[in-house]
Amino acid sequence: MMKLSKKIDYGLILLRDLCSGHEAMSAREIAGRYGLPAAMAANILKQLASAGILQSTRGAQGGYIMALHPARVSMAQIVEALEGPFNLVDCVEDDSCCRFTPVCPTHDPLQVVHRRFKDFMAGLTLEEILGMGPHTLLFQMSKNENTYLPR
Repeated sequence: MMKLSKKIDYGLILLRDLCSGHEAMSAREIAGRYGLPAAMAANILKQLASAGILQSTRGAQGGYIMALHPARVSMAQIVEALEGPFNLVDCVEDDSCCRFTPVCPTHDPLQVVHRRFKDFMAGLTLEEILGMGPHTLLFQMSKNENTYLPR
């Protein structure tokens, strides 16, 4: 089953906190506020800084701040920064990895699903995810109770 990892979940929590203020904050400070493991928070923040999403400053007044406005950060960037490239199935990147590719009835349809999912993630901004902007994602259950629809 596809689901976001704990690392991505924590990353979103840390990013939300950093989007709230303008002062640099340490990993320990943010982690303590939410009861997150400090070492894991520090690792996540370093990865987000390496990806250019955050800016880090060393020293007594140092810490992390947003390097990009939340409207310019996509969910795809966050996932790739923390987990590496996303591939729905192995053959997305390398057809030779599977001996069934030449005759596989799901190869082409899964390529399409993969591209659509990546496009969706690339178009979904941190601002929308965190409910900070004009295109905030607000969801309600649809009548059939199996899907979510935008309000």
